[in-house]
Amino acid sequence: MSSFDLLRDTVNSLENKPDLKKEILSFNKTFQFNVSDGNPFYVEINSSGIKVSEGKKDSPSATITATDQVLNDVFTGQLDGVKAFMQGKLKISGDIFSVQKLSSSIMKARK
Repeated sequence: MSSFDLLRDTVNSLENKPDLKKEILSFNKTFQFNVSDGNPFYVEINSSGIKVSEGKKDSPSATITATDQVLNDVFTGQLDGVKAFMQGKLKISGDIFSVQKLSSSIMKARK
């Protein structure tokens, strides 16, 4: 499963976790994922919902760049995002603190 599919499925599962969904909706951010060996996608979060879409979004709050496998491993908890960042496997530009919050929320949603 691609990191895009994994994240989209995780977002869809938030319908069963209203408290977590409410927490994530408060972010009001856009995250661009540039997959070095795949297609880019983005997550747009605002008060009207969470949208996971293929393509590129202008002026994201943060941009995350990695291989599809690294993103998969981070999303599933097999690889710590901070460790991946420190090892250079994951690059982040922009609002790094929001990326940490998103990563934490993804992990909660996957449980």
